Amino acid sequence: MRSVLKLVVLIILLSLLATFGQTDPEIRAQVRQATQAFKDITLTCRVLYANIPELKKIGKDFPNSYEFKSTTIKYKAPDKMKIEGKLGLVTVAIVINGDVKSIKAPGLHISKKENIARQPHKRQGDLDIGIFTDQLWQDYIVTNVETEEGQNGKLYRIAFVRSNSKNKKLVLWAEPKTWKLLKLEKYEDDGTLKSRYIYSNHRRYGPIWVPGHIDVYNRDGKLAGSTMYENIKVNSGIPDSEFKP
Repeated sequence: MRSVLKLVVLIILLSLLATFGQTDPEIRAQVRQATQAFKDITLTCRVLYANIPELKKIGKDFPNSYEFKSTTIKYKAPDKMKIEGKLGLVTVAIVINGDVKSIKAPGLHISKKENIARQPHKRQGDLDIGIFTDQLWQDYIVTNVETEEGQNGKLYRIAFVRSNSKNKKLVLWAEPKTWKLLKLEKYEDDGTLKSRYIYSNHRRYGPIWVPGHIDVYNRDGKLAGSTMYENIKVNSGIPDSEFKP
């Protein structure tokens, strides 16, 4: 009888391990398989709500991006990003291409370039848009993978850091199989929460799920800003000339 009981317990444990005990390499392989066809995305980001005092609690310069009521974002994997919008009548374009970041505002005769090779926090990629792909493992160091029960079933909770800033932890929550990014938290060096992003209204575009709505909360849990995505196009074949610094 005791041996039968041990066998039953072993079967249950193995079943739980198969369901919840996937390793980091296994999860990465699944994410890569599901999203490897993703090449580029173009979208319009529109600001729905911005509370400047609450946004400043995230960072003194954090409200700057909310000054653009509408921006066009173009991203081409793995390291090209272009954000273009208007402040009044002045067009401003921020371009990241590998290790070079540029800011251009022709109407104000501004054209600046900087090398960000040693400042990876200034890079922006698909995760900054709200898309979860294998690029996470290339841009960050994954430190822990766990599972949690969400409202609609199991979620993966993945903690990670940048190679040059290992105290500033980031944590994301994503659905298995679809790999929808549902939540992202960023922490300060001392472990306190800096900001929380909630992603919703996802729609599938080819190999990826893209959120339609993003809410940003500060360390006090106050809603600081809300944006929505429109005019989304995936794998349209954006030419490299769009990302000339």
